[in-house]
Amino acid sequence: MRRKGFGIVCILLVLLLGVGVSLGAAPKKAPVVGISTGSSGTSWRNIMIDALQTVGKEYKAAGKIADYLIVNNVTNGDATEQANIIRDFISRGVDIILVNPNSPDALNGVIKEAQAAGILVVAFDATVTAPNVLNVTLDHYAWNLKNVEYIASTLKSGNAIQIYGLDGHPANNDRIRATADVLKKYPNIKLIANTTGYWDQTKAKEVAAQIIGSGKQIDAVITQDGEAYGVLSAFLDAGKLPKVMFGDPGTAFFKEWKKLRDKKADFKACAQPNPPGIGGTAFRMALNLYNGKTFKPGVLKDNTYFYKVGMFITDDNFEEGWALLKDKPDDYLLSEIMSQKDVDALFQ
Repeated sequence: MRRKGFGIVCILLVLLLGVGVSLGAAPKKAPVVGISTGSSGTSWRNIMIDALQTVGKEYKAAGKIADYLIVNNVTNGDATEQANIIRDFISRGVDIILVNPNSPDALNGVIKEAQAAGILVVAFDATVTAPNVLNVTLDHYAWNLKNVEYIASTLKSGNAIQIYGLDGHPANNDRIRATADVLKKYPNIKLIANTTGYWDQTKAKEVAAQIIGSGKQIDAVITQDGEAYGVLSAFLDAGKLPKVMFGDPGTAFFKEWKKLRDKKADFKACAQPNPPGIGGTAFRMALNLYNGKTFKPGVLKDNTYFYKVGMFITDDNFEEGWALLKDKPDDYLLSEIMSQKDVDALFQ
């Protein structure tokens, strides 16, 4: 009987150890957290970094973490540089690494090195394919599917351009795939230009100005958060307008949108937040995992928590978004960080 009982205990231990990220670790000392943002310098990224700092300061003041360190890439979007940043975190002996990945798989090797050193790794905003990593992200495919479906169903026929985010970034890859899938259903919409805007208003404006300068008729613009105001500005500077486009969920774009609505211009838009505060939300989840908490059944899908965005603004409910933005600075974007209470509710 004693041998049989010992065997059962061993089996249970093996099963528990095999659970992976959803199990978390036993309670430990207050951790040091290393954070790799992947890119910086845009409004969205600046708000993301503010959210990480907000949670980091909260946790440090409460003694829940020993310290945190945020390191930005020198070259935005460079996965090799980001891998070196993570290796530096490993050599520093951090306990948790939060990473906004510049590639879905190029970081897998260094993530494995971190895990071998006993470091908890959590990816946010975009996902990695490395095993036993919690991914905290929007469903970027579904997010852009909704945007492009609105644009395509409104236009039905005409010329569209797409100015997308960073080449190779996993979130951008999913969004581009959504665009392609929607446009398959609308054969009368022609995509006449398809290029990166680098998730940067200035660069997106420059790219849009070049396309507009070609003289081709442009009826719709498929773009992404952090680019739409720059794109719209290029059209306004040229004395032109698309009939429909995706708009930034931020003050600057909404101000121009309101002016066009007041003039009764032939212009429609949709806007959907991609909360930069998702980094702060991931920070909360990471600390819970580090302290041995486990997610409730059904919360994760393949080690991924898909953050749900409830707001979708069109001309039909424009005033709802405008009420949230009209008194904010021009570079403000709609964002949120899940409260500790709401995050804790996801755990057992």
